[in-house]
Amino acid sequence: MNRQVPVLHPQDDPVDALNLMDQFRVADLPVVEDGIFCGMISETALMSADEVIGQEQLALGAGLLVISVKPADHLYEVLKVATENHLTVIPVVETEGQYIGSITLEDIVEEVARMQGAHEPGGILVLEMPSKDYSLQQIARIVEENGAKILSSSVHPTGDGYVDVTLKINQPDLNAILQSLDRFRFTVKRSYQEAEYSEGLQKRYEEFMRFLNI
Repeated sequence: MNRQVPVLHPQDDPVDALNLMDQFRVADLPVVEDGIFCGMISETALMSADEVIGQEQLALGAGLLVISVKPADHLYEVLKVATENHLTVIPVVETEGQYIGSITLEDIVEEVARMQGAHEPGGILVLEMPSKDYSLQQIARIVEENGAKILSSSVHPTGDGYVDVTLKINQPDLNAILQSLDRFRFTVKRSYQEAEYSEGLQKRYEEFMRFLNI
């Protein structure tokens, strides 16, 4: 959780709230009253405050999106809530409604990158196969027989019963693994070895993080 994210209160001035959003580079903020989460208010709602909820204060319940995650929720649930509701800040709320903090979109990106081993040295493989043939155990055995380990994996359906399997391998030289996969008739859709992708990947990651901070 990011406890530096400010909260708004029902009596706050919309102009001050917009200034806070601009300062923290977010498009929404939680509204809290006496420690209890009231809902999320967006920049769009605040900009029309003079017509909807008055210029002098935020009317409780007006223009609020009452959605949150719990402290024990997995990161993927947080990511789902963020993407489905187009939130830049996701409030964390106890069962009793007590607000305890927020998670920003930037926090999520950082954690997903860590979970996927994005900052770890190595290579990336993308395999294409029928979904019925997918077996991570078999793929891992081939990778480990070549002295490497799978740092992370993800499966993406591509239609017509096929999936793309993306693997982050802890070994920069993938040639031996590629040869083994070819012997077992795996289709390698793409491969990115350390020298080929690491600099570009890091550059794109840094550009994305700068975009989030605009």
